[in-house]
Amino acid sequence: MYCGEFISKKSAFATIFSRIGSLFGRGVALSEATPRDDRRAPIEGQEAVPGVRIWYVEHNPNANSEDAKAILTKADFAEFAAIRHLETRNRSLVVRAALRQALSDSVGGKVSPDEWRFARTENGQPILVNSGNKLKFNCSHTSYMSVIVVSTVGDVGVDIADASFDCAADWLCEVMSKPELKALAKLADEKRSGAVSRLWTLKEAYVKMLGTGIAEIGDVAFDLGDDRLLSGSSHDWFLQPVFRTWIVNNQGRRYSVALASGSPTSMRAPLSRCSSEDSRGYSRDRFPALAG
Repeated sequence: MYCGEFISKKSAFATIFSRIGSLFGRGVALSEATPRDDRRAPIEGQEAVPGVRIWYVEHNPNANSEDAKAILTKADFAEFAAIRHLETRNRSLVVRAALRQALSDSVGGKVSPDEWRFARTENGQPILVNSGNKLKFNCSHTSYMSVIVVSTVGDVGVDIADASFDCAADWLCEVMSKPELKALAKLADEKRSGAVSRLWTLKEAYVKMLGTGIAEIGDVAFDLGDDRLLSGSSHDWFLQPVFRTWIVNNQGRRYSVALASGSPTSMRAPLSRCSSEDSRGYSRDRFPALAG
């Protein structure tokens, strides 16, 4: 009975993920000299860094999401019932369903999607309670697209946001460090909003990986040139985080995505060590981006 149900529900998701996969195409590793907007983004279920996989979920108000919701539990519906905005609530349910499938895919189908159980930390971050601490996940959302990451090797954080951000000085002073503000001030106006978005998603991904909440985001600083972590705290000095940033184009919109992985494999990742004395971690190996 279990196998039949699992295969049936998984086949329902195959159609959805197939459409997402065709949207993004196959990931292609290109040289560092290739312009960011000429690269392709990782497709759903692709390994982002060793032990960490990523899925995209497209939100189309006109799409039928009932198939996606087939594997949801009563607890899922109860958890999101407080969201009054119908479209936002449906989006949350669709992402939860995709997360359940992604988690089961990550363990080779040994756990049925509807068997996963969730709780929330003091900061409101959802966590698994029945994975034996072997799986970590994180999600991020926009109105038209969400992103899911699942890690089998350690804490992980992800963030997605519009590729162009408001550059109002009063807002930036609240969330950016002095080194970041100085670097942003040197950029031409047409490049500044994109740089702000990249920095913001990096900060969000990192504090989500740490589980500390957004209150500490102003204390975290990244090098605008190569996304090196200049300040902030890590769970363990022996587990230096790895960062990835890339651009995704979907439905005529550009998004900045950032990943922070605190996996033990980061010490063995083929990335160059930062030379700056006040930096931590490793410089990023830019991920392919999708040409729109």
